[in-house]
Amino acid sequence: MGPIVRALTQAEAGLAREAFGGALRLDMVRLIAWPFRRAFVAGRWFGRDWIVWPHRSLVADFAAASAQVQGVLIHELTHVWQAQQGVNLLWAKLKAGDTAASYAYDPFAMHRWEALNIEQQAMVMEHRFHGLRGRSTPGSPAFYAALCPFEPKSEPGTCAPSRDAPS
Repeated sequence: MGPIVRALTQAEAGLAREAFGGALRLDMVRLIAWPFRRAFVAGRWFGRDWIVWPHRSLVADFAAASAQVQGVLIHELTHVWQAQQGVNLLWAKLKAGDTAASYAYDPFAMHRWEALNIEQQAMVMEHRFHGLRGRSTPGSPAFYAALCPFEPKSEPGTCAPSRDAPS
């Protein structure tokens, strides 16, 4: 376990850039430990975007963690991106709910990114992250490429929003 409050490491920022390109203001992101079992994004407070992470599993660098844990970080960073776009996360979470159905999406149907709730968007980003690393995902690479509004790139700092993403 690292410090109680910390910024993203350079390697974590690299993971974020792979998933989001330059769409996230990474310098504003802070991780803070808390005593419960579930990670969540508290939104924007005091000029920062806060990811609240379970104290027992807050590692010093997620880039050195398992692929599963890295995927959870990408999931939570999706909520940071949503907040940075002006989404009220509390209201959006209340609308989305907190059941398994709140996170589920049909990987065989065509969706518009904006039609997905905040948890579905986060799961899509988490699953795409896993798929790019050769892990099994519900959808095909073509599904994620068409749906996600970000182009993954392997070189830090070279991502751009996808021109082919549905709007």
